[in-house]
Amino acid sequence: MNLRFAVIVSHPIQHFAPWHREVARLKEVDLRVFFCCDWGLVAYTDPQFQMQVKWDVPLLEGYDYEFLPIDRRPERLGFWEVDNPTVGDALDRFNPDVVQVFGYARRTNWRVARWTRRNRKPLMLYSDSNASRKIPLWKKAPKEIIVRYFYNRVDGALFVGDNNFQYHRHFGLPSDRLFPGVLPIDRKRLIGAVTDREEVRSELRRGLGIPSDAFVLMFCGKYVPHKRPLDLVAAAWQVAKNGKCVWSLLVGDGPERGAIESFCKQEGVTNTVLTGFVNQSKIASYYAASDAVAVTSSQDAHPLVVSEGASFGLPVIISDRVGCIGASDSARPDINAVVYTCGDLEQLERAIERLCLDKDLYGKMSAASVTISESQDVGVAARALSDAAAVLKDMGPR
Repeated sequence: MNLRFAVIVSHPIQHFAPWHREVARLKEVDLRVFFCCDWGLVAYTDPQFQMQVKWDVPLLEGYDYEFLPIDRRPERLGFWEVDNPTVGDALDRFNPDVVQVFGYARRTNWRVARWTRRNRKPLMLYSDSNASRKIPLWKKAPKEIIVRYFYNRVDGALFVGDNNFQYHRHFGLPSDRLFPGVLPIDRKRLIGAVTDREEVRSELRRGLGIPSDAFVLMFCGKYVPHKRPLDLVAAAWQVAKNGKCVWSLLVGDGPERGAIESFCKQEGVTNTVLTGFVNQSKIASYYAASDAVAVTSSQDAHPLVVSEGASFGLPVIISDRVGCIGASDSARPDINAVVYTCGDLEQLERAIERLCLDKDLYGKMSAASVTISESQDVGVAARALSDAAAVLKDMGPR
């Protein structure tokens, strides 16, 4: 008998669509994905990219889905904006054995939690929340109360790394109801998009004005204050002034662009490229043209750029505030990751020089990244999800 599995998600997400397709291919799972709105499917204004975004990869192919009625299209996917009052009716019609929600920061997810409790169906939580994030004192107490209240209605969760596991445990989920999962990447699509890496690498570098022999550090994401892209620019510039052929490649866009450009003009920086927004079908070429990924954030739950870059053998230089650091996570200290103290530019400079100059270290970390990336693929994620849901169905609600 097939497992009837319902997934509730805010909108079609470019990283999750391949995952849904892989789950749908499993013969033992009858999957239906319920979307709260159509963000991503049609162009929307991303408040952090500060531009219209429409993903150029298939978002709805290969799996069963349904769009839930919503009063108005959300502008920021806030808690009160993502509210689908008839989600319970939709679940009644599908009659799932297990229901999965993504986090607790949408009103619809709380409606789903009420439905699963009323109908005695297990609720599975999936999130990238992590225990390492620093919470201001004024926010900590109310968060403890609200999140713990929601977790009392959760019957099990996938954990996507060491910090995520500790987060679920902190809010009261027992270890036997925590299942290993993956924050998935479509590894096959990424690698398949680059048929000749050396040719792509040379062509892209030439087009961007980057020397063929440069050591390129790729920042990929939104130029927003908490991601601290200027830290990478400043550190790479200092390393370059010390005589190393190091470049920073900033793939993305956002409100910090002006500050970055002003710094580059004032300091005479000549080893930084700001690409602007790059869509999914082109992103693999930028990984192929780089030598390492840099994640400089003061807070970042579980950035997929680490796993995506790892598919191309890129080690990561990463701030100690990022949630994917751990012995069994995607950024493993001294295995494929060099960890530094967030905001300490001297440490960041030393990390860059170390990875750039120590060829043996780089080779070992590059090989480790490839191996780690294989464990983050959508196929692995689909099997992990199916196995966890089947166990949770047998366990039943708490």
